[in-house]
Amino acid sequence: MDETHALGYVQVDGDPNVGVLMATMDDTAGWQATQQLRAWERAQLRLRAGQRLLDVGCGLGDAALGLAEDLGAGGEVVGVDASAAMIAGARGRGGGARCRVRFAVGDALALAEPTSWFDAVRSERCLQWLTDPEAAVAEMARVVRPGGLVSLLDTDWSTLDLDVGDVELSQRVRDALRSERRRPANIGGRLADVVRGAGLRPVAQTMATQTWDAWNPDESPAPEGCFSMSSLAEDLVETGHLPARERERFVSTIHTAAREARFSMALTMFALVAVAPPTGA
Repeated sequence: MDETHALGYVQVDGDPNVGVLMATMDDTAGWQATQQLRAWERAQLRLRAGQRLLDVGCGLGDAALGLAEDLGAGGEVVGVDASAAMIAGARGRGGGARCRVRFAVGDALALAEPTSWFDAVRSERCLQWLTDPEAAVAEMARVVRPGGLVSLLDTDWSTLDLDVGDVELSQRVRDALRSERRRPANIGGRLADVVRGAGLRPVAQTMATQTWDAWNPDESPAPEGCFSMSSLAEDLVETGHLPARERERFVSTIHTAAREARFSMALTMFALVAVAPPTGA
């Protein structure tokens, strides 16, 4: 089976597997953990008719469009993403929204939006792909109004737990993902510190764990919404946690376990809502 699932959203446009990346966005949106955190977020934001919402790193726009239901005809949703392909997809889905909707290509580190303009700002699984997540959250703090809310949902890849009945293999994976190299992969566990650094005050936090209890590698190159095991092996080789000569055995061990119903995996995502200080604070 073709190994196209070396997933990454550092740069989507121009990726030869952009179609896979976009389809995977839909897969991850359907994860039970994602749905649980989005429902929690909606309850925390308590958006009202006529308010303005900004979604930073909006992807295909499904989360923002779901929240648009709470804003009424007088409200507005703005979605920003670095990928023109994602924005095109979001625009295609936004035609039936109840409120005004605008999706635009933009830079999370330098938002082209007015200061203190939005009642709420959200970002989901975006910070982990940015070169400077702290700068992105500072920008969100800039564009939200005094007393407005900033909602962050993100993954902590150091929580990945892979069980195929091989203790040494599982430990290698844990050790490799504990450190961050090219990107802030474990930002989910640091959200509170990041928002405080931007002058925001956390008011609610939660987490949810996505689990995979079954996967057939002969039918799909990767568990739903996730990376391939060949991609994981390459990552471990790069970090020195797996000798290159053991790459094929590593992948084969996982695939065999999956075929024999001995595969399980879990990954935790974190969510936090913070409030901007009132005027004059």
